[in-house]
Amino acid sequence: MVKYTSPLPAHLKALVDRVGSRKRSCYVSERPAGVGMRLRSYWDGGSRDEYRAFDANGNSIAIPVSGAPGFTPEPSEWVPNVGDVLVDYGTFMGKPSTPHITFYV
Repeated sequence: MVKYTSPLPAHLKALVDRVGSRKRSCYVSERPAGVGMRLRSYWDGGSRDEYRAFDANGNSIAIPVSGAPGFTPEPSEWVPNVGDVLVDYGTFMGKPSTPHITFYV
């Protein structure tokens, strides 16, 4: 994982802007495509993860996101394709969290 700070490269700035974050830094990592994952978004102690995904062309991808374990149904697996991008953002201890951008290769 690599941390980028302002000024962000244009392709990262565009992703950070698309999720509505005003942060001037982000974390970036690469993961292999084709490995399924289950995404959850729920409030816990003032923190919450939120997710947006985009394909290689920059189009939004509908991804299955569920709530708290034991209170909501188990989410379906999301299996990213080569070129997909997942942006994990949200709230950390009551403040906007630093986005984490994952590129699938």
